[in-house]
Amino acid sequence: MTVAVQRPQIGLLLPSREALLWAESDLSVVIDAARHAEKAGFDSVWVGDSLLARPRGEPLALAAGVAGATTRVQLGTAVLLPLLRHPLSLAHQLATLDRISQGRLIAGVGPGADLPGTHAELMALGVPSDRRVTAMMSTIERCRRLWRNEEPGIELQPRPFRPGGPPFWLGGAGPRMLRLAGTTFDGWLPLSPTPADFASGLRSVREAAEKAGRDPDSLEIGVYLTIAVADDPSEAARLMDAYIRAYYGVPAEVMARGMAIHAGTLESAEEWTDAYLAAGARHVVVRLGHPTLSDYNETVRRLFEALRRSLS
Repeated sequence: MTVAVQRPQIGLLLPSREALLWAESDLSVVIDAARHAEKAGFDSVWVGDSLLARPRGEPLALAAGVAGATTRVQLGTAVLLPLLRHPLSLAHQLATLDRISQGRLIAGVGPGADLPGTHAELMALGVPSDRRVTAMMSTIERCRRLWRNEEPGIELQPRPFRPGGPPFWLGGAGPRMLRLAGTTFDGWLPLSPTPADFASGLRSVREAAEKAGRDPDSLEIGVYLTIAVADDPSEAARLMDAYIRAYYGVPAEVMARGMAIHAGTLESAEEWTDAYLAAGARHVVVRLGHPTLSDYNETVRRLFEALRRSLS
């Protein structure tokens, strides 16, 4: 008997922050990009989250709009910050979105980086920011209890489309996060700056899963890659640096210390992505690192075709 091996998946991070930076907050750009991504063949589309630190459209509202504009692609958050929402409201929102999308939702989550912007937006909500991982885990566990109807006196409706609710993927790479990814989550979505870092983290995730009595192969393994492409590698590097400076306020070389960033030709982007696939990634989420939305959909289509060739 031959067991079919699922091909790696390719996802696109939709330009929800970019719409504020370069499209005068016209969020229809995000919905349009999702339609084009589905038509091009992407397996998934994703939205990021930030209230004040790096403003953008509210991700779950955007994902609902995307769900109504698409029929096939999975819808993910990369990543959602649960602490920005009350647990009961978050469980309700995710269940509703899972219903709207008919089970296409992936809830990628994270505690937020230990940066001034993270602490400031949590403070603005009156939420403590000193034990973010513990608080995030409490929120996720409560969502799951609510979906199972295990909270006395509360019956949350609607229930998610899937009985257990949408899968939770964890974004993070520290020792505690790697352990949690293996013991508690349905998938892992890191920003690993190099394929070697990714491979090392994946080993830790799989070891944690095994120690917890879980099948490591049952985990969905993703990676979040930021790519700028041009015929001239130096032009791609210029595009990436301008993009990162506008997005984060620092040079690209600074962000590259902790984030997967590549600037080059389509061919070099394909080779770079191949290295993550060889290290064990099965779901590649790509963000286009260009400081403009001009020709966005066409550039994304060409990038997808190059990456798809590497998977065939």
